[in-house]
Amino acid sequence: MIANCVECQSVRREPTKMPLHCCEAPTAPFQRVHVDFAGPFMDTYFFILVDAFTKWPEVRVCSSITADSTIRMCREMFSTFGVPSVLVSDHGVQFTSEQFQQFLRMNGIVHKMGAPYHPATNGQAERYVQTLKQKLKSLKCTKAQLNVELCNILLTYRKMIHPATGQSPAMMMFGRQIRSRIDLMLPKNEVVDAKNHTVREFNDGDRVRVRDFLSTDKWKFSKIAEKVGKLRYAVRLDDGRCWERHIDHIVGVGAYLPDTSPNSARNENGNRYSPEIAASLSTVATPERSVSSSTSSSSAPVCAPETPAGRRPALPDPVQEPEEGPPNPRLTPVAAQVATPPLRRSTRVIKAPTRLNL
Repeated sequence: MIANCVECQSVRREPTKMPLHCCEAPTAPFQRVHVDFAGPFMDTYFFILVDAFTKWPEVRVCSSITADSTIRMCREMFSTFGVPSVLVSDHGVQFTSEQFQQFLRMNGIVHKMGAPYHPATNGQAERYVQTLKQKLKSLKCTKAQLNVELCNILLTYRKMIHPATGQSPAMMMFGRQIRSRIDLMLPKNEVVDAKNHTVREFNDGDRVRVRDFLSTDKWKFSKIAEKVGKLRYAVRLDDGRCWERHIDHIVGVGAYLPDTSPNSARNENGNRYSPEIAASLSTVATPERSVSSSTSSSSAPVCAPETPAGRRPALPDPVQEPEEGPPNPRLTPVAAQVATPPLRRSTRVIKAPTRLNL
């Protein structure tokens, strides 16, 4: 009798809800996605897409919820993660429009919609809509900071462990954990190179030749000024310029390679002296200066520190011999004796200077 009474049936309670029916579990990322719109919030709408396999969320801020804007946002997401096989949505007019249905058919996407007024069918997207609204309300951000706070929410959600999968959405999607500012507090693990490479090294002051890429000369001679990187050096050319070169463009040369700068001193054979040797040779006394020197000082050899190897490089005397002519009456016999080339050549010993090896 009650089952056939209109008045009784009109006031009865709703039937018992059926047990939760789970959709078929996806087997790969972006195989099935759930979409929905949230808003309006601060005069804007949010288009939400959640991957059913990885729980990876994507959110786009939009001002309209038409079919054109929905297709445009879906095309942007599909270009990044690929075209899904199944798309689940509610019965919104933008999803049921012929334009959106044509877009799905052209891309081979199966469109599934739940029963009207039953949002639990699309519960994956509906659940994230509630999460997004709660976070935005708790932040109390302004409209100008809406995009910034939205990015922070997405970064945190993608990095946290999801209870349904036991892993973070980033780990499920990319197979690795994404980096955030909290990683700066963690200790860094030093990476040990398994291959034992022998790296060439130079010390400050080493004589080298470096590649020249700006002129016709292939190489320029210089000295190492300092080491500015693991494989990068600052060099000072013989002409005073400073360059930076990779070690692949630097080759070591002999320590006694002459200076190639245009202003460097030359010996009688036309060869250039290094700056140190040129400085030591510039202190040689001329015949006029030898007038005031004593006889004992002219006979004592001028010694320079020996080289580290104990050898004396054979360097020709850069002092030119005086031209033959009548003797100068102003010179004393001592001065004339000092100015005699054989005597000076036989008593003077020229040694290479000691270079500072840092």
